[in-house]
Amino acid sequence: MEDFKKLALIIVFTLFFVSYSKAPPDSTVARLIAAQYEEGIKIMQAAKANASSDKNNKMAQDISNLMEHMMPILESVENINCNRVKGEHTYRCTAEITQTIAGNSRTNKTIFNVYQVNGEWTLDN
Repeated sequence: MEDFKKLALIIVFTLFFVSYSKAPPDSTVARLIAAQYEEGIKIMQAAKANASSDKNNKMAQDISNLMEHMMPILESVENINCNRVKGEHTYRCTAEITQTIAGNSRTNKTIFNVYQVNGEWTLDN
């Protein structure tokens, strides 16, 4: 009977900790990273539109074109791994992010934080 109580206690605690520390799904993390890239593209496009509206400022147009050429393009997010850290709904994640910059593709392992606030996941900026 004592072994049964120990086993039941272990199962209850395991279920509690698994449900308490549920990391964000990989698809959510990938979507958050993609949103960061999309936001950067929107900022760059707004800057380019602003520069191209001033036909007399050749330097602004050249810088705008250079920025567009150097803007990273997200190719893939793979091997996502998130572990709970400091507090509830806070996770440190790693991922292999492949991006293209100026026609050159490269993959980097990146570390970042993901938080859940009011039921929504957000990427640490």
